[in-house]
Amino acid sequence: MPDRYLGSRIGKYRVIRLIGSGAFAWVYEAVDNDLDIPVALKILRPEFAGQADAEARFRREASTAAKLRHPNIVTVRDVGQVDTASFVAMDLLPTSLGSRLALLQLLPERQVVRIGLDVAAALTAAHAGGIIHRDIKPDNILFGARGEAIVADFGLARALSQQASDSNAKHVIGTPHYFSPEQARALELDGRSDLYALGVTLFRAATGRLPFEGDNWYEVARQHIETEAPSARAINPDLTEEFDALIARLLRKDPAARFPSAFVLVDELAALPTAPRISREMAVAHTDPSVTLPTPQLPATPITASIPVAINRRRRTIVVGVVAAALLALAFPSVRGVLTGRDAQTLAALDDTIAAALRDSINMQRADSTRRVDSIRSAMTSTTIPSRSNDSTHLTLRSSDSAQLSIDGVRVGVGSYVADRAGAVSYVVRAQLPGAPPNCSAATRDSTVKLADRERRTVQLSVRACVVVQFNVTPLDARVRFEPLEGGAAVETRVDSLLVLPVGAYRVRGSARRCTDYTDSLRVQQQPDGAPIVMRYRMTCN
Repeated sequence: MPDRYLGSRIGKYRVIRLIGSGAFAWVYEAVDNDLDIPVALKILRPEFAGQADAEARFRREASTAAKLRHPNIVTVRDVGQVDTASFVAMDLLPTSLGSRLALLQLLPERQVVRIGLDVAAALTAAHAGGIIHRDIKPDNILFGARGEAIVADFGLARALSQQASDSNAKHVIGTPHYFSPEQARALELDGRSDLYALGVTLFRAATGRLPFEGDNWYEVARQHIETEAPSARAINPDLTEEFDALIARLLRKDPAARFPSAFVLVDELAALPTAPRISREMAVAHTDPSVTLPTPQLPATPITASIPVAINRRRRTIVVGVVAAALLALAFPSVRGVLTGRDAQTLAALDDTIAAALRDSINMQRADSTRRVDSIRSAMTSTTIPSRSNDSTHLTLRSSDSAQLSIDGVRVGVGSYVADRAGAVSYVVRAQLPGAPPNCSAATRDSTVKLADRERRTVQLSVRACVVVQFNVTPLDARVRFEPLEGGAAVETRVDSLLVLPVGAYRVRGSARRCTDYTDSLRVQQQPDGAPIVMRYRMTCN
């Protein structure tokens, strides 16, 4: 049983709790007693101890991951064996894309694009080193302290040069829902297989569902081989056309129809309108030295800044002429004293032209203004505002500007609603913020309103958006309590848990054995890209 190692010491590591389980190994949260830092400790399951193939694969996994050095690839810190326990120690990154999607269902496009950039950068480094991952999926994409995506678990990765002699080369290995078609058919793989799996992952994160579902792994694998993936934008209309097209290309059945490499994918992701401001050089930083970045090319034509103006082409020509003439007069104030005869007549004619141009321009501007005023007056005249007598039954709903309002399940407006309603009737009214996490109760407010005859009622439906918070505290056995200062129930959680909190002010209390309790304040605010708030705190302990 995996709890056999709980509380024990494996070399310099003190095992705290089980955080994951796989076919070959268990993963624990542990503490490096020498460095006093948390780590993820992967231990080979006892039933495989002493089996040459299993231990060789375990060591190969550790060796493969340890050779990859990239900020978007998890760092392997140690490999060893104590008694019968073979282990690998890695950085502890408790939050994964899988856990985030379990909480939020789907993510904003900007955040999904950033995750795609980070993973593509990691794959660029791995593929340059001859390594394919073979199991890209949300559970293997973790998040660092700054919210960056970090690829973990190269347990199924193999060196491309060893594929031909690998005894498992014709076995189907991986996770069925994220199989590439060639992986489902047990064919030889290259880096484009990882790109397909990344496409499935981005599809899942952006839409809240997988492109292919089935009752068993065979049915899912068959769809990967034979069925075209649906449009992500058809499921989530908020996605841009450019991002939808990128996902569709990643999910092509033929590897040759996908992007040729992860390096090219970084470029394509960075060019999306919802991509963060990041250059290709930043995205693939610290990749394998063999990757050569192209030299930026200067534009063939000068870059000019255009200023939009609300005038037509004819008026623009007149105005430009007027300005040019005025500049000429300013630049040469004594020109009249120099010009004589025919030149003086020409200048006088120019004066008349300038005056006529100015009059023409002013008249056109006045005409435009008159047309705009007439248009506004016409629109106001044609709009009928229903009159309300003092003896009518009147209902007003108010909420935040973006809240969707409904009465008896029928949407009636956004932000506010004013209308006459039938009296002596009960209504179920609701305000709901669109795009809120499923478990964000503060984003929805329901109320039952019973209007009497000739009653005038105003109902305030207060709603608040929610933000995902990751609050990491040392020591690892600490607990954190969030007490809202603006109303609502307190939330208590483990230090490495994701939680959803309504925006607002909180008092944060932390406690742990042999440590001094602490109290702090926290203001939860929505992030521009919808990313979670990540906070860290180190308690004072004996």
